[in-house]
Amino acid sequence: MRPSVFVWLLLSLPVTAQDRLLQPADLPARTTAARTLKAVLEVVRDPTGDPGRARWRAALEEARKHLPAGSTARATLDGIAQRPAERAASALAELVADLEFRPVREAELPDGVSGFQALDELELRAYPTYRLVRTKMRGRSTAAFWPLFRHIQSHDITMTTPVQIDYRSDGAQPREASMAFLYGSRALGATGREGSVEVVDVPATSVITVGSRGLARPDRIAAMRSRLEGWIARSPVWRSAGPMRVMEYNSPFVRGDRRYFEVQIPVARREAKTGKRVKV
Repeated sequence: MRPSVFVWLLLSLPVTAQDRLLQPADLPARTTAARTLKAVLEVVRDPTGDPGRARWRAALEEARKHLPAGSTARATLDGIAQRPAERAASALAELVADLEFRPVREAELPDGVSGFQALDELELRAYPTYRLVRTKMRGRSTAAFWPLFRHIQSHDITMTTPVQIDYRSDGAQPREASMAFLYGSRALGATGREGSVEVVDVPATSVITVGSRGLARPDRIAAMRSRLEGWIARSPVWRSAGPMRVMEYNSPFVRGDRRYFEVQIPVARREAKTGKRVKV
């Protein structure tokens, strides 16, 4: 069987759950896949004759080697491959843009805090203990933003990214509970309440997280939360350890699909019946 025929048979198989966790080796592999697909975009837009179709198939086969099964990027590529080449150009261009995406960097991350790795992929991330200043959400987000901004201004504390929105789950749907700015370092200031804001140290924790570009719309957040909850429900190792939170990385000055945010759920290792932690 020719390789091109074999890969098309593989691509026609049903897509499995996108449960794979991002691995360090995935990042350079995604760059290689994007370069491979980008080179064939013009051919996809006008795949006339056998040479064009052959290049299209070869590019998909090569990119597929670099995008692991169970990843969002691989599932997207497999879906694109099921379309006629001449109708796949816009979807392929969007996949390349996702693979090459990097958030607009408007501020620094706090000491020891990890940020963006890859778009739309599940990631198990460990956070160290970090300091933040938070206030309750009351109506529009701007009502919470300004007390926090005045606090860091008055204490000469540099704005960092991301802004943290914590949710509470006391009803059918999670609701925004508080907004917080992360301090750049725990060496800055002191913990305690100051008017309508409170400075606290957040204990070290692990989260399951997924990131998206665009506005953090309620429907998009709900879909991402559902995906995270599905992963937790299927995991033999991890359980939910707290309510959802959203990390927003960009100000309103960044528009459209250049914006980036993450939805996260804190997790902890499940306990075995003996009381011992479950090993990976």
